[in-house]
Amino acid sequence: MTILDGAIFIADAHENNKRREFLKLIKSFNNGILPTPPQIFLVGDIFDYLSCTSYSQIVYKEWIDELNLLAKKTQIYYFEGNHDFNLSSIFNQIKLYPLSSQPVIFNLNNKKVAIAHGDIYLGFFTQTSLKMLRNSTFLKIMNFVDWIFKFKITKKILSSQENKELSYKISNFKELIAKKIDNYKSDMVIEGHYHQGVKFQINTKDYINLPCFASERSYFIVKYGTEIKFQLTRSPNV
Repeated sequence: MTILDGAIFIADAHENNKRREFLKLIKSFNNGILPTPPQIFLVGDIFDYLSCTSYSQIVYKEWIDELNLLAKKTQIYYFEGNHDFNLSSIFNQIKLYPLSSQPVIFNLNNKKVAIAHGDIYLGFFTQTSLKMLRNSTFLKIMNFVDWIFKFKITKKILSSQENKELSYKISNFKELIAKKIDNYKSDMVIEGHYHQGVKFQINTKDYINLPCFASERSYFIVKYGTEIKFQLTRSPNV
């Protein structure tokens, strides 16, 4: 699989009823206001909470419809995050990568690029907790309990995320990534999750952490030329 010229990378949109900039962007592609990119890489946490649970799908119906429509026009790769997972029954036109399949290796100018949301290669307790939350049986039980209580659980989760602070800097971020980067068997690593929007190199590996779309309204566009670049781009007012 090859990353194409003009591909865009978006992470951490954390969409909800107050944050709808990502929805505006994909609508602009569907409506022809902006040219549709040849590939769209959604690198996790596009929603505040979306899963196979029924109420979350009701809340995000407009987003789901627009993404499924856009997937008929372009290639969309969705790397599930810790806020959006078990999505196979929702996005039938989109190539989905659950946590267990990440990282995924793509080719870029004969270099191996490993792509993941970012919540992998963590401590045992954290990793085990994240896997349990994604367990389909556990989610079915929680969905049933949620239905009994008139979806109060999902409503509470979404409410708690609405005003969450998403813009922050991690002072020792490069050192944090250095501890896990050798787990990636690639020339380049692209992650979301951390909301840092930075690029650097560690032990000959190029590392890109995507900006938090929710707070920065920015994403990367791949630009082919004498040197392939990841150009930081701000989402237009559409």
